[in-house]
Amino acid sequence: MSNPAPVKLGRNDPCSCGSGKKFKVCCAKISDQTSARQLPNLQTLNQLAQQAVSRSDFAEAERCYRQLQKAKPSDAYIVASLGQALCWLNRRREGINHLLHAAKLLERQASKTRDPKFALELSGQLLHWGEVTTAERLARLAVALAPDSPVTLNNLVLCLTRINRNAEALPVSQRVCELLPEHPGCNILLALIESQLGSTDSALERLNRIIEQNIDPEQTARALLERGVILDKLGHYSEAFINLTKAAQGHSAYLDQHPSSRDFLFNSIERNQQGFDKRLLQRWPASLLVNDGLPAPAFLMGFLRSGTTLTEQVLDTHPKLIATDESTVIHELTLELQNISGIIDDHAAALSALDEQQIKHLRQFYWQRMREEHGDQVMHKQLVDKNALHTIELGVISVIFPEAKILFALRDPRDICISCFMQAFSASPATVNLLSWEGIARQYAAVMAYWLALRDDIQPSHLHLRYEDTVADFESTYRGVFEFLGVEWRPEVTRFHERAKGRYISTPSFAAVSQPVYRTAVARWKNYEQQIESIMPELAPFIKAFGYEQ
Repeated sequence: MSNPAPVKLGRNDPCSCGSGKKFKVCCAKISDQTSARQLPNLQTLNQLAQQAVSRSDFAEAERCYRQLQKAKPSDAYIVASLGQALCWLNRRREGINHLLHAAKLLERQASKTRDPKFALELSGQLLHWGEVTTAERLARLAVALAPDSPVTLNNLVLCLTRINRNAEALPVSQRVCELLPEHPGCNILLALIESQLGSTDSALERLNRIIEQNIDPEQTARALLERGVILDKLGHYSEAFINLTKAAQGHSAYLDQHPSSRDFLFNSIERNQQGFDKRLLQRWPASLLVNDGLPAPAFLMGFLRSGTTLTEQVLDTHPKLIATDESTVIHELTLELQNISGIIDDHAAALSALDEQQIKHLRQFYWQRMREEHGDQVMHKQLVDKNALHTIELGVISVIFPEAKILFALRDPRDICISCFMQAFSASPATVNLLSWEGIARQYAAVMAYWLALRDDIQPSHLHLRYEDTVADFESTYRGVFEFLGVEWRPEVTRFHERAKGRYISTPSFAAVSQPVYRTAVARWKNYEQQIESIMPELAPFIKAFGYEQ
């Protein structure tokens, strides 16, 4: 949470803790058991907390905010700030509980609130962490406090669209654009809503205007991308690809990643492929490690846009399974691996340096974090840890969890490339290469070659799950998946999309998985055969290896 810079306060000045109250009724009005001479300590703690947050020292921020909370336990701003610090310390479950408690405190004090800023900010934080229901309530509170503010209205639009309530979002988004008629970002959001609701002509007209005006080149690139997606839906494939290419070029021009970041993922995969040989992959057999009493995890991985989110939603509908949404615990595990080995950016070398007890420590670390994220139920149900990027850490997973099960999502490589080209990925070392047609193919080839290189030497059992099989025969495909995971078939999983409609889903597939399985995404590449030709040298080996020649 952000705070104003500390200043010397008068009694009628806004309090420096960020509550929005006057100083005389906030930090100056402490409980009877707190003496007046302690007041400077509260101000100092608040300043120290702000400084800690600014330098990303969230452990120090937690310490400061906990002391502030003891003095002011009903201060929603302090409770929220503590919750945010805990979230960034990867204690998400605990942190979100604090954010939710802060929301309750804020709602109780709503009659005294005049400034929507805190409600707006807390709504945004809760939306970021997937608590959409409470985020929406605070968004509506902010709108009630400032009904003609495009900022509060647009935040409500974001909450509604994130859970596919586009019909409700439409009039609110239209009001935003009435207030800010030339704002490209707000108009793009309205165009997306219009497109989802079938008003493609209106959406295209809006996007065309943004592109022609070119007020913000980065937003222009996003408008080009969305125009390309709509043109694809309308069957104008050549025009669609031209727009997608221009969008990728525009996004690349404004990328804030250092050029060397384009090679980071490829260098990591190459190191892993060289380091994780059969000897290391089978160094600690399952029989040696499973006596620690911990459950056997399952992992869902593959390449981006290969159907992992669809599978996660289906699996999480089963009462005996817990499927995570883009879990980062494996990444945290690799950081712990670096800490105990002292070896940076070479996971194979780091694991080679460990002994059995250190491997068991990493296993304990993983399950402790999963309990913190998902509660004790992860120890009693079958956990399916889903993240497409887990493929890059296949060696780490295989060595530490030899008893694990791996669901590996497959989809026609050509369809994957088309789908990736139509997405607005956040910039990171894992996605920076997905901003070009050739980069997508190169990254796909590197990741999938790594899977093929290790697949036959890893100890975990694995099952290929083809997206096309899911579409062609949903029940038979998932009966096989459930058998692999050791649970029975449950007919209610066929209604996964009904459950997904009201849930926060962090991947770009959040709209698609709220619908029944559909066939239109299969063999989509045939609409772009001419464009596919330029990347066929990269894709051809995998089209053959995974049986997509026919």
